Amino acid sequence: MRFLIWARQQIMELARLLHFRPVDMGPLSSSRDIENMPLRLFPGWRGPVLAAVALSIFFFSYSFVRDVIHPYVKSKQSDFYKIPMEVVNRTLPSVAITLLALLFYGTKYRQFPSWLEGWLRSRKQLGLLSFFLAAVHVLYSLCLPMRRSERYLLLNTAYQQVHAEVESTWNEEEVWRVEMYVSFGVMSLGLLSLLAVTSLPSVHSALNWREFSFIQVMQPFEKKCNML
Repeated sequence: MRFLIWARQQIMELARLLHFRPVDMGPLSSSRDIENMPLRLFPGWRGPVLAAVALSIFFFSYSFVRDVIHPYVKSKQSDFYKIPMEVVNRTLPSVAITLLALLFYGTKYRQFPSWLEGWLRSRKQLGLLSFFLAAVHVLYSLCLPMRRSERYLLLNTAYQQVHAEVESTWNEEEVWRVEMYVSFGVMSLGLLSLLAVTSLPSVHSALNWREFSFIQVMQPFEKKCNML
């Protein structure tokens, strides 16, 4: 046993002299797993992607029933045109904030159960998926005013206002609410972008522990902005 440990150390030292970075992957019995590593396709992303897909199906179905099916059944109002943009755009932020919330489940004050060990290792992938969905949500939101249906709704609203002889429909409460939504959304995307950048190996290796911890502390603030 001592000879094996000594031989392993000698081989690792020889690799360092050749300017390689040695990695101890275990005994010879694990050679099959080592050979299969290059053939694996994103093994760490399987669980997070399945979770994101399941959440997307759930929130999409909920938005579809509430915004499309319910108006059609109740008043025969056909709103199926909302599916490609509005329903999808309602689904994206819901999935993003849910994935982000899963990062904080029990990881700070108590130990994870053994069956959640794989979930704990998937937190980076969950965060990156949350950032991706949030970024796509921003793009969808920017494209909402470009839709033909939005122009028709704007013209109909203007016609109804003129027909009713209403000079101004300014709603102070609604204006403030929308302004705050946009403001908190921009701040949330900015903080989430910073967290996504720091997850890059080149950036992560350039930060010391205090700097990395300081950036990670901002995650609860980013989550609160999303909830607001």
